[in-house]
Amino acid sequence: MEKIISTLVWAALIQGVLLAVLYLFSKKYRSLANRLLGLFLLIIVYEGTINFLPFTEIFGYRMYYFALPEVKLLYPLLFFHFILEKVGRTRHYRKYLRFHYWLAAAIAGVTLINVFLFVRSGDKIETLLGMKTVEQFYMVHQYYAYLLIWVAFILSIIEVLRYKRIVKEAYSDFEMLNIGWLWRFTFALLPIIIAWGADLTRIALGWTNMFGFELVTWFFVVIFIYGFSFEAFQHQNLFERAAADRRSAGTNGRDADAIGSKPGKHVIGLPEDQNLIRKIQAFMETEEPYLDASLSIHQLARKLGIPVRELSLIINLKLQKHFFDFINEYRIKKAMELLRDPGNRKVTILEILYEVGFNSKSSFNTAFKKYTGKTPTQYREASLVGSQ
Repeated sequence: MEKIISTLVWAALIQGVLLAVLYLFSKKYRSLANRLLGLFLLIIVYEGTINFLPFTEIFGYRMYYFALPEVKLLYPLLFFHFILEKVGRTRHYRKYLRFHYWLAAAIAGVTLINVFLFVRSGDKIETLLGMKTVEQFYMVHQYYAYLLIWVAFILSIIEVLRYKRIVKEAYSDFEMLNIGWLWRFTFALLPIIIAWGADLTRIALGWTNMFGFELVTWFFVVIFIYGFSFEAFQHQNLFERAAADRRSAGTNGRDADAIGSKPGKHVIGLPEDQNLIRKIQAFMETEEPYLDASLSIHQLARKLGIPVRELSLIINLKLQKHFFDFINEYRIKKAMELLRDPGNRKVTILEILYEVGFNSKSSFNTAFKKYTGKTPTQYREASLVGSQ
């Protein structure tokens, strides 16, 4: 069984090199996120190659602690950095990333000391510091990398959930919520974390590798990471349009970050607030800005001539809705109107959904059923029968 898994791992390592090259140098899907993904796969390939080498020394240079660069800290860093790039949150973790990249480089650099000592005197770092000290340092590094990958996994979930909240509070495009691929990529890490933890537990308890914990870990790497990484590679950064959108709307980063934040002492219900609500509703009914499938709260605020934060507070607190739901209710009402019209019998549902601001049939059907309890086809048939 171990030979079969080992063969699969070597095949996957070769595949990993090819995928990494694609991720790093693709022109069609060029982005920092995909370069990070390519580096992530290269680190996996490097680590797998070391683990499954058929020899233990080269010209007397033994493959022991820090004989080759230790890169396990880069697993959680590159994975988390990729997620942050996808959801547009890298700058919020800049110090965290910078510190750990330097730490990872320093630990990998211990190998240079090993090589220098070997070339100079035939010794290694354990001769200088003692085997026990080097072993303890090595295991501390291993456990810290494992802790870091749990942190990366949990923070990734938090950031993806934050992304969903921001989309609902600032955007109206259903396609921005189609992030199943990102959830799959994130949770693909979980079985690998568990298998890695089992292997570290085995080491801590002094058990032999009789159960092939490393092979199990690499089996999950093959099944999950390579399977879902290509899917993630083909998707653009989720907030790619947001920065340009905010710039065109004349808003700054602080204003954008304020969306969905706590209102503080702002009280909704004053006369000027009621006047603003009427202004917003009248604008929505007469100008129909919701027909734009990519309408955002920044664009709507610019059209209305009011600050983004004020518009956000009105919609969230007074109307008790997310911006996402606020806009899509207007779209569904418009769709219902078109579906009821006998003059639109020959107009397809696909044409109607594009006309009212949706950009896919699945998202339109989901939203329509949510608001009416019926599919568009059922609603049209019932309406036309009732009008006869």
